[in-house]
Amino acid sequence: MDHDAENRKLVEQACVEFERDLRAFLSGMLRDVHLVDDAFQRTVVQAIEASSQVKPATVRGWLFRVALNVARELKRGRTRQGKLHKAVWESMLSQSPADMADGFSHLVSGEDKRAIQRALARLSDDYREVVVRRIQRGQTFAVIAKEMNKPLGTVLTWMRRALAELREMEEVRQVGDQEST
Repeated sequence: MDHDAENRKLVEQACVEFERDLRAFLSGMLRDVHLVDDAFQRTVVQAIEASSQVKPATVRGWLFRVALNVARELKRGRTRQGKLHKAVWESMLSQSPADMADGFSHLVSGEDKRAIQRALARLSDDYREVVVRRIQRGQTFAVIAKEMNKPLGTVLTWMRRALAELREMEEVRQVGDQEST
């Protein structure tokens, strides 16, 4: 146990010491300030959770490898979830003339927007709140967690589960099917 506690402390210190370098590295990979914040947070969490595997002599390189894997995972997830996020975002737009000029309204039909809104309404209040804050308002998960007074891990889990639930809902699958035809 002593070795694990020492490694955990070493990783925590390395996360603080190399934060600036890690953020610069992630910024170069992701090119999105909000994603960099999320990636850094995930890197810290994953590094601490896996701290028993690190060798003290290679902690910096190991930490950057964790960050690289997190960035790659986010990029893959971003691609996979792009259609769903776009549909959720666009479903939240009103049909006012000002919104019609935003360039989004023509991408999703009114029927698709209503389908997404119905799907969102079926989510639990907490899941829906996280989805709306992240996708519509563009808040980082850290900000969402702070404002909702919840741990970061809880908010990340809620978002992951909400998106999984949305993907399973018939009305959302139909939107995706219509877009691909």
